[in-house]
Amino acid sequence: MIKGIHTIDFHAHILPGADHGSSGPKMTLEQLALMNNVGVDTVVATPHFYPNYHTVDGFLERVEDAVSLLPKDDAPRPQICLGAEVLYYGGMEEMEDLDKLCIRGTDILLLELPISVWDMELFDTVARLAKKKTVVLAHIDRYLPKQEDEIDALLESGAIAQINASSLFHFSTKGKIMRYVNEGLVCAIGSDLHEVDKKAYHHFADAHKKLGDSFERIMEVSAVLLKNAERI
Repeated sequence: MIKGIHTIDFHAHILPGADHGSSGPKMTLEQLALMNNVGVDTVVATPHFYPNYHTVDGFLERVEDAVSLLPKDDAPRPQICLGAEVLYYGGMEEMEDLDKLCIRGTDILLLELPISVWDMELFDTVARLAKKKTVVLAHIDRYLPKQEDEIDALLESGAIAQINASSLFHFSTKGKIMRYVNEGLVCAIGSDLHEVDKKAYHHFADAHKKLGDSFERIMEVSAVLLKNAERI
């Protein structure tokens, strides 16, 4: 990482037992060590929330159970913001307790788009959500290049974008991602870490080499977004 830049991993699955990202406290310690070793200052913990399978209360209880398992020692680690990666469903802007799925202390909703069905309801829902929340589209690189026009339309409706660092190292996605970066549409970079994936973290650590001056700008935007976020 670049010294002097507050480095934020905006998307990682590190809460023990909260989803399939970490099997328990031991794995979370290893994940946090990966982050600390490359100079990450803040990480947003984003366990999956699937509306068809989870209730908000049940999800929050699972998160609190996971937080209680976090290491209590003084070993250096990034500060952790608590959020969720919320899978889209039609009409979710009317969802009760949607606020509780935002990154705590903010109105930021990290929204995971569906793999297959991209209909007008999706575009209308995201547009309505963007009037109520700061909608960050998770890992837009996952949908490129096939759904580039659709991603453009969603960003034009008021959403902003998070990219996974690994996309900068793949020929098929780097050029497309750099267009969004150069247009100022990328607000955050994530590792999307699951388990102890050293390759994913190598990519995150080296993202600045691919992004140049844009890396610092994106981190500054992320810091502003998380200015009021609760940290543990």
